[in-house]
Amino acid sequence: MNILMFHVFFNNKPFTGGVPSEARQCDYTGQYYCSNCHWNDLAVVPARVIHNWDFEPRKVSRYNMRYLALMLGRPVLKLREINPLLFNYVEELVEIRKLRQDILLMKPYFITCKEAMEARLLLQLQDRQHFVENDDMYSLQDLLDVSSGRLGASLTDIHTMFAKHIKLDCERCQAKGFVCELCKEGDILFPFDSHTSVCQDCAAVFHRDCYYDNSTSCPRCMRMSLRKQAQEPEDATWQQ
Repeated sequence: MNILMFHVFFNNKPFTGGVPSEARQCDYTGQYYCSNCHWNDLAVVPARVIHNWDFEPRKVSRYNMRYLALMLGRPVLKLREINPLLFNYVEELVEIRKLRQDILLMKPYFITCKEAMEARLLLQLQDRQHFVENDDMYSLQDLLDVSSGRLGASLTDIHTMFAKHIKLDCERCQAKGFVCELCKEGDILFPFDSHTSVCQDCAAVFHRDCYYDNSTSCPRCMRMSLRKQAQEPEDATWQQ
């Protein structure tokens, strides 16, 4: 595009005087702006973070600087769709994703626990409400905090607090744990324990080694299937 014909995005005025040096490029949009609309303000650009894990502030226009500031804390970045390969290169993101997945597994315990509700445990994440709703949406602020190490530290502390309530402090939550039906040994298991595997069909929890060494179907699924089969003849007889 001929730079002399380019209209400024924000105030829709053409450049005057025909001097190309008046144009300033915004790193966020790639568009050119006059010096009235582009003051060489610096901001972290989301695309550079997502595709290159690059947090170096770049020059952006005034309008886009305000827009980026407005969107900073909003969880609008679905990393697994935009750049799933990022998880292969940024170990901290893998750790954060696991912590978030664990917290989502803990959430059902809290919403059915009177003590947890009274203690408002889930409000520990009130500044990142999306963390108790899904595990794949991020804000730019989340990614900044991942890079600095701040998010990993705070989320680990919250994870430890949540696990302590469920496994140690609350008898009601403890009672919702599982015994491995394959070996019937060891401590009570929970779906967020690092050494466990969860049946995708019935959500039963097993020791990971037991689950992958098992050559048969999930014992709980088999039991539920047999129970269903036993009920079917009774239902058929009743209908006759």
